[in-house]
Amino acid sequence: MSREDPQFRIRLPVELKGKVEESAKINNRSLNAEIVHRLNASFLSEISSDELISAQDALEIISKAKDELSGVIFKRTFAEINRKVRMGHTSFSIDLTDLELDGLNENDFESVFSLTLERLKELGYVVWEKTWDSQGFMCAIPE
Repeated sequence: MSREDPQFRIRLPVELKGKVEESAKINNRSLNAEIVHRLNASFLSEISSDELISAQDALEIISKAKDELSGVIFKRTFAEINRKVRMGHTSFSIDLTDLELDGLNENDFESVFSLTLERLKELGYVVWEKTWDSQGFMCAIPE
């Protein structure tokens, strides 16, 4: 986007603004870029099932879906870890079966996991490589 794009002011509830700021930080985007990304994604999801989609539009939808999928995996992973830590667990099974990840090619599969796996390693968790597949994965706090 350029400085020539139209601007307008918007009011957001404090809680929503905080969520958008956190999401922007996780996705390495500015607050503006995160809002634009989410608005674009909301319009893409409105395509009716009987509408014809060009190959170019399909690629754009796929790209945005992969970004969103990466965020879903990240949020689910840390929600599960936070929940299990409060119960005293040191290993965590992250179930992703409902996301139907088996349809992704190898490069896309790795890219949707990269944000989560990198952050887990930065935070000191161990990801059990042999458990990592389209159904989910296991990770643990090293002893």
